[in-house]
Amino acid sequence: MLCPYFNTLFAALPSYTGIVKDEVGSPVEFANVTLLARNDSTFVDGTVTDQTGKFAILSKEIPVFLKISFMGYEDKIIDNPEENLGDIILAPAPYTLGEVVVKGSRPMAKLKGDGVQVPISETYLANTGTALEVLGKMPFVTKNGSDIEVLGKGTPLIYINGRQVRDMSELDQLASTQIKNVDVVTNPGARYASNVNSVIRITTVAPVGEGFSFNDRTTIGYKHYAYLFEQVNFNWRKNGFDLFGMLNYENYRERPRVSNITTQYFKSDIVRQNSFGKDFAKYPIYQGKIGLNYTATSHYFGFYYDFSFKPSTLTGNSLTDRYVNDVFSETLENISETNRYDRQHLVSAYYSGKIGNFSLSANFDALWQNNDSHSAENEVSSANEERKFLTFNDVCNRLLAGNITASTPLWKGELRFGTEINNIRRTDKYTGNADFISDSDIKIDETTSALFAETDQTFGIVSAGVGIRWEYTDSKYWQEGKLSDDQSRRYHNLAPSANLSFPIGNVRTNLSYMRKTTRPAFAQLSSAVKYIDRYRYESGNPNLKPIYRDYVSASVSWKDLVVEVEYYSTKNYFMWQTSEYPGVDDVTMLTMVNMPRFNTYGAYLNYSPTFFGLWHPSFMTGIDIQDFKLTHADKIINLNKPLGIFRFNNAIHLPWDMWLNVDFSARTSGNGDNFYMKSYWQCNLGLYKSFAHDTWSVKLQLNDVFDTWRQDIISYDALSSMTVKKIFDTRDLSLTIRYNFNSARSRYKGRGAGNSDKNRF
Repeated sequence: MLCPYFNTLFAALPSYTGIVKDEVGSPVEFANVTLLARNDSTFVDGTVTDQTGKFAILSKEIPVFLKISFMGYEDKIIDNPEENLGDIILAPAPYTLGEVVVKGSRPMAKLKGDGVQVPISETYLANTGTALEVLGKMPFVTKNGSDIEVLGKGTPLIYINGRQVRDMSELDQLASTQIKNVDVVTNPGARYASNVNSVIRITTVAPVGEGFSFNDRTTIGYKHYAYLFEQVNFNWRKNGFDLFGMLNYENYRERPRVSNITTQYFKSDIVRQNSFGKDFAKYPIYQGKIGLNYTATSHYFGFYYDFSFKPSTLTGNSLTDRYVNDVFSETLENISETNRYDRQHLVSAYYSGKIGNFSLSANFDALWQNNDSHSAENEVSSANEERKFLTFNDVCNRLLAGNITASTPLWKGELRFGTEINNIRRTDKYTGNADFISDSDIKIDETTSALFAETDQTFGIVSAGVGIRWEYTDSKYWQEGKLSDDQSRRYHNLAPSANLSFPIGNVRTNLSYMRKTTRPAFAQLSSAVKYIDRYRYESGNPNLKPIYRDYVSASVSWKDLVVEVEYYSTKNYFMWQTSEYPGVDDVTMLTMVNMPRFNTYGAYLNYSPTFFGLWHPSFMTGIDIQDFKLTHADKIINLNKPLGIFRFNNAIHLPWDMWLNVDFSARTSGNGDNFYMKSYWQCNLGLYKSFAHDTWSVKLQLNDVFDTWRQDIISYDALSSMTVKKIFDTRDLSLTIRYNFNSARSRYKGRGAGNSDKNRF
């Protein structure tokens, strides 16, 4: 009954319409159109013009006048306007304001419900060089070479625009100038697999431009040996169509040196082995990618194909002196050569879009890997016969994975829910041409299904989020072509998560809880007995149970300071343990086993002040303490010495728009798992300069200036202890040149599927 009345009422009120244009006839968007009363100029109604310059505003029965205003133009006053005003031309203002420069600063790290977010573009971090170098400067993140670690959470899952990074070389291929922001997720929710303890999300700046574009990156360096990285990206964009591709070549060599002292406590004797070895490795990389995207209004489709071939050769020579009860017994010399032929094919497709109030995304991945390794060894003994033999280890992996996620507004926030399914097939064959080498033929067929739901809600100044993920895994294990019921497994797993965020004055506070599961890597499940030397063998353990961790953490941020403290309890941790080889007195077997529950405590601080002008310092420190105990040589030992970390980065803006980076990092001695790690430190220098509005850029980098980075550890298990000192050529001088032509990045929006299982390969 009311509808006809209101329709009649509005029909009785005509509207004023018109098109606002500038002095050359171009439409003016976002011009202010105001309807004012003639008697006292009071506001009656108002609107703004659209992208074509059009406007429509309801007329009133009272006398009115129309005022149109836009910055840089004179105001246009129309008294007693007609309903259809046609074209309205604005005249340029005879004077304008002088230039005004507004300067300000914002905290470099913003605390969020699941971690911290750091802006990169338009900050000094954009001049760092590569994405890998940027991650090494993030709060609560450390970098050693190409290894990235989140403090207290281990190796993270890394995404670029929602797509998982499967090869760390991708981070070297992405320029820091292309990054918009980085999220360090220390409390990943239910949308991520239950074995993901931390996530780093990299978001690039929005793609612009059409037509053909490409960028080239060339890196030449010296690290005892000269090396070369060469990468070309191309992109062709027209309207909603986007074709992209990449070619990458790397040629790298290194010569690691390792010395160790192993002490074994047998029932009758104490055996000590002093070893020193030199290796030479070369591993070229050939990689290519091609794909396309298509955008249709609010729907996005795309796929790509990625291929990589990584042949490598490792030659080594080691010398071992063996002592029994401090009496010399034997010298062993080992000469080996191992050739690997790793190939990978990946087809990935995605859809994302919006239907009504629902935002949908779907990802599908098919992955094939062939990892073949062939070794030739010659072991010469001063007391026993010479051993000359070959081993072959051929591994094939196949993954089919898909996930679907939906989100919709709910109450005072958003609801996200979805499903994921992964199917893995793996074959692992190990053979040798000697009687003392055991052959094995293993096949694993594993299917994991998952459902998840999570929601974030905001109640005034308080935000809360909860999530739950359910996973079911059915894993079948074949050995020598026969199904092994004892080693086949079924897992039901629930992974809850929750977080609460609220301010206390000017301090932003976040509390969180999550439960995570880590399943064994497939190599850790292998029952193959592999030869190390005539006194040592190694094998996986098909009976390994998953690791369970419960995390509780609290984070606070105030201005430029971010602090996080956490506690987590670990059950069934995987650890290598040495035992006597059955039936042989002086031979040992190294096997992965589950350990009893233990607790770990951590506290981390990051301070990045923004008020020094040309100097941008960043300070990070942290400490980890565990209450881990271990039976070693029939005694209980406590491995609970705190392990500290320190980092002090400096970015200095030099004349001629150059940037100097001076970065210091150090670790104190302390215990982690069953290791005692000795302290080390290093210093890195970098000089960056861009030209012609970032068309060209040059980066000169010198890592480990004083050649002080060393890996010096002592490991303990029930039967033995091992002191290991690894020496790498960590002093590294490199020059990187980038060239961008009509730069336009791919619009690929896929997240990938089966991401955590890819890492298990």
